[in-house]
Amino acid sequence: MRLLGYEWGKLARLPALWGFLTLCLAFNCLLIGSGDRWRREWNAAGALTGELGRRVDRGFLDGLHQQPRTQYRDYLLSAAEGMTDIYEDYDLTLLSNFYNGYVKSAPAAAALMERKYEQLAERVARLSETGAAMDWYGGPVTHYAHQFLYGTLMRAVLTEGAVLGMLSMLFLLGYEDRQRTAAGAYASRTGRKLCRYKVLAGITWSLAAYLLLAAVTLGVFLLLWDWSSVWGGSVSGQFNYIIDLFVSRPFFTWADFTAGSYLVAAVVLGGLLVMAFALLAAVCGTLVRNAYLSALVLALLLCGGVAAQALCARAGLWMGYALLTFQPVSVWLCINGWFTELGLNAFVPWQETVSVGMGLAALGLGAALSLRRFGRKDVNT
Repeated sequence: MRLLGYEWGKLARLPALWGFLTLCLAFNCLLIGSGDRWRREWNAAGALTGELGRRVDRGFLDGLHQQPRTQYRDYLLSAAEGMTDIYEDYDLTLLSNFYNGYVKSAPAAAALMERKYEQLAERVARLSETGAAMDWYGGPVTHYAHQFLYGTLMRAVLTEGAVLGMLSMLFLLGYEDRQRTAAGAYASRTGRKLCRYKVLAGITWSLAAYLLLAAVTLGVFLLLWDWSSVWGGSVSGQFNYIIDLFVSRPFFTWADFTAGSYLVAAVVLGGLLVMAFALLAAVCGTLVRNAYLSALVLALLLCGGVAAQALCARAGLWMGYALLTFQPVSVWLCINGWFTELGLNAFVPWQETVSVGMGLAALGLGAALSLRRFGRKDVNT
């Protein structure tokens, strides 16, 4: 524990780290300000939810009729009166055929895609049974507010946490080499074990930095955006949808998420993904002893994975594309649709969760093996 504390201390005394953290928070505040075009409408719809309830029924409509007549009230009333249970007779065939049309040249990928939508049919029936489509959530502005929170703000927090985590990990693993103390530090058996504490310190620090960024950013966001009345509403209400490949589809989720539970799940999965990125940095930093070179290798792995996925799609190698959708960067790219069927970005249910779990297991094993290798190799100075 004492060695772990020393490694944390190295990070805590690094001014550049705190400077980067401050810049991230300032940038996030600017992002929050950029969403003001939807904030007033969201807050007005949220206040309406608090007064009339989360479910659009006869009582909700009667209460809305009794509101002072304004152009905005008429707009909301028109939207509410047009609501129907879209999940009651929703036909997944068109959606399944649309995405299968892309991957049909790869029978295995097409079979996975078809199976995914067969399983989604059970979820559609469940959403209809619970009446999720009739939840008001945030009214007509729901799509824009939801995508702003997750596609913009949470993506920024996750990116900042991952970058901070990877840089912290590489800093710790390269510290002795930069200080020219590697020969002395790693000469003993205890010294060789020091890297284990560095990796553990890097992972915990990464998670702590991400949680701090998320807490402060979401705290500021929720001070300006009133979500107090919508936490219990279904995140799969009909005003929430995803636009992908110019096709709009409802916000199908693999479980019954409320707006509150969805946010908690997204923050938790984001923390696990940050840990996966930190472990990837640990593997690179342990195998490549030069900090700058290991950072370059890490960047090539991250960017190369995305490029390979895009090239597979362009070349029609859809099975290769399907396998590459499990990499951590792909999970990061689709944060605005986590826990949904994700269209062409997923080939199995809960793929983002499965991908992060597999990534943590594989990278954890990789880190363990790289540490074992480091413990047995000669130290060159």
